[in-house]
Amino acid sequence: MTVHYFSPGPARLPEEVRTKIHAELLDTFGIGVSILEISHRSNQYERLNEETLQLAREVFCVPNTHEVLFSVCGAQQHFSLLIQHLSAPNDEIAYTDTGIWAHLACQEAFASGRKVHMVYNGGPDYKTLGVPQNWSVPTNSKFIHLTVNNTVYGTEYKAIPTFGNTPLVLDMTSSLAARNDIPWEKTALVYASAQKNFGIAGVSVVIIKKDFLEQSKQLTNLDHVGRALTYSALLEAKSALNTPPVMSIFCMNKMLHWIKQTGGIAVMEDWALQKANLIYKHFDDEFYIGRAERQYRSRHNFVFNLSTPEKDAHFIQAAAKQHILEIKGYKSLGGLRVSMYNGVSLESAKVMSEFMSHYKKKFG
Repeated sequence: MTVHYFSPGPARLPEEVRTKIHAELLDTFGIGVSILEISHRSNQYERLNEETLQLAREVFCVPNTHEVLFSVCGAQQHFSLLIQHLSAPNDEIAYTDTGIWAHLACQEAFASGRKVHMVYNGGPDYKTLGVPQNWSVPTNSKFIHLTVNNTVYGTEYKAIPTFGNTPLVLDMTSSLAARNDIPWEKTALVYASAQKNFGIAGVSVVIIKKDFLEQSKQLTNLDHVGRALTYSALLEAKSALNTPPVMSIFCMNKMLHWIKQTGGIAVMEDWALQKANLIYKHFDDEFYIGRAERQYRSRHNFVFNLSTPEKDAHFIQAAAKQHILEIKGYKSLGGLRVSMYNGVSLESAKVMSEFMSHYKKKFG
């Protein structure tokens, strides 16, 4: 049975990746030992870890000006840690509130003791991302924080904005490995959990500019951050300061290989836009009502509803009968949300699009 699975995360893995993981799980290194068992200090694991770090640098197109780290912390932990690494108490920092996760990042900023400039607040409906070129970003802000794609509300910057000499901090949990326009020369830090576009839950990637990483050694001391929570300690330990999430890194390795062999980010981005077009062509009438304003629509999270909650529920039930799963909207928002990250095939996107056509013909 073929299942078309549109979870917002953990997200679908390509069938080739699932098959590869299955084939290697019990004897990962040809010595009768699984990745679940082998020592993280073994030569076999150290080679896997180093290969995955290099793959990440290559696949994400990271320049030599930046370091790549793997962290066991998720995005919500980085909300706090990044502030401590890039600013001192009483420094000024700039934030945007564009959705659930951006709002949580703002809460960490306000709790940090810094002076926070809220340069854009899209709440409470979060249907737009505003006009970045009109924002007033103080020039003495240590950085500006942007959530590139807002999964709950289905909004995304079509181009990542820059703000003069103010460094960017980018939450790219649902964007990294799927778009090729990161303005690296303006970017101090990128962070992303793996379970959307390039792996499974349990590991995140931090990409930090080298001069900011060097400065962070003093800044984290000012905030009394324990050494084990610093990005510099992770770098020195080659992302294996303590036992890393070995299964998550193993799966990320397989996913990164697949992305590379498939054609890299350019192909992932092209497919994402194709998949988005297949869904968005059904919006903007009185039947499928898109939530985000057109110019801010996400390429990954298609958030919409029918005319009543009862019709939303019927749509979900009808879809399940066609093996179309995980399309219920976020718990606080309701409606419907269809998510398509790198692991969702074009074929599944076409199935979803055809179902939407047939459902409207039958019940519209």
